[in-house]
Amino acid sequence: MNQELIKARKELFAKRDVEFNLPCYLRNLAGVYYRMANYNLAMQYTSFAEGVAEGDVVLPAKAKEYAENVKRYVEALAQGESASGEEALTGIGQLRQELTVAMQALTAYTDRLYLHEYVLQRLAPAMEGTAEEIDSNVALEEISSFLFFDEEQEGLLARVSAVISELPVRMTKAKFMEWVRNTASVYKEADGETLDRVFYMLYSASGLYEPEGMELFPECRTALDSLNALDYRSITEEQYLAAKKNLEEITEFITSVSDAYFSLTEITNSLLTVLFTEGYVMPTDLEATKGCREIYRMLSEGKDFTDMALVEAFETFEGLPEQIEEFLFTEEAYFDELTVDEKLLDAMMQKILYTRVAYARRLHTTSIFVKLENEDVKELSFDTMLDEFCVAVTKVLEEGQRAVNRAVMARVIQNLPLPFTRKSDIQKYVLASLENCHDMSEKTAAMRAIRELAEGM
Repeated sequence: MNQELIKARKELFAKRDVEFNLPCYLRNLAGVYYRMANYNLAMQYTSFAEGVAEGDVVLPAKAKEYAENVKRYVEALAQGESASGEEALTGIGQLRQELTVAMQALTAYTDRLYLHEYVLQRLAPAMEGTAEEIDSNVALEEISSFLFFDEEQEGLLARVSAVISELPVRMTKAKFMEWVRNTASVYKEADGETLDRVFYMLYSASGLYEPEGMELFPECRTALDSLNALDYRSITEEQYLAAKKNLEEITEFITSVSDAYFSLTEITNSLLTVLFTEGYVMPTDLEATKGCREIYRMLSEGKDFTDMALVEAFETFEGLPEQIEEFLFTEEAYFDELTVDEKLLDAMMQKILYTRVAYARRLHTTSIFVKLENEDVKELSFDTMLDEFCVAVTKVLEEGQRAVNRAVMARVIQNLPLPFTRKSDIQKYVLASLENCHDMSEKTAAMRAIRELAEGM
């Protein structure tokens, strides 16, 4: 696709004429990211603006403020103004950070509300008069036919994990903590990044993750406090219906707000990539993205989304994003393997360019909330991290209601490796879970959830 880039990269890996080939390689790669970011930005911003105009994207007050900030940067690009100065980078970087904080808070609320959704789903058959008499052995046969219809390892493990998360949980706190310690032990030799990810998932699953920004959404706090105040042992039909409505309304709110913040974060990532790379692009890159700037201009002027001029501007780069994606799939692997001496970068005055290309590469990932800088975090040992989690989750179980505790256990188990090595071990666990549950409402809800899983897989 970019022969000059490929040639420079081959020379670099052969360690030939680094002083010439490194700047050549970085500038060309910056140009590729610049094109990709503009194509993405044109599509993302148009979709977002159209959604807002038609009422499909609902913006709360703070999101409207963020959208206005984004609009100003897009208008600057439409007018051909350079936006890559430190002020612009700081502003859009701060915006991205605030969006990330908001999304982390919404995710934390979602995790906590899920625990109550789990409980209410298991109360539903009793409250709605639809509980069934579930024979444990018959249910085991039904579940086994779903689990073992295909014993390809990866698919089997995914099905077992999903089923176990829906089965009634009948463990003592001590047995559960033993399960956690035993199954988590597979991570004992894992690196720090893996351990951070594993324990983040465990804290989130148990409702213990408390990021900054929770105060940004008082609606979520109010809804969660209302659900936390319920006594599930003696809940009335009226309380059940009110709780169900509360959960549905706050879930709809979170979904709506999350969609808006997610879209804004995607746009912000593309904007940042444009800002990081625009000072290094070639005339050919500017020409290749001319249609994008036309789109920014027309949107700034309030053009109708069906205007033929807008459609024609999109046609100028039709098919190009897919070509670049395919190119970058291979090229990014080479960039990740490239080892560059920092002293050499300084001596060649290429450190800023290298850093910005590295940022663009990070922003071009499936994780839109990826951190641009590696954080210096205090590394804890696996044993310390596991002990701290176990202490925290034990406190939750000691203070929580039984119904919510079972939801916590189910979620944590789902996020840990499976301890089973044989088919018979899985069947034994499933049967014990069913036989030890004497609540037909919970048993009915579990079987219905498993049947939905079977239909969806």
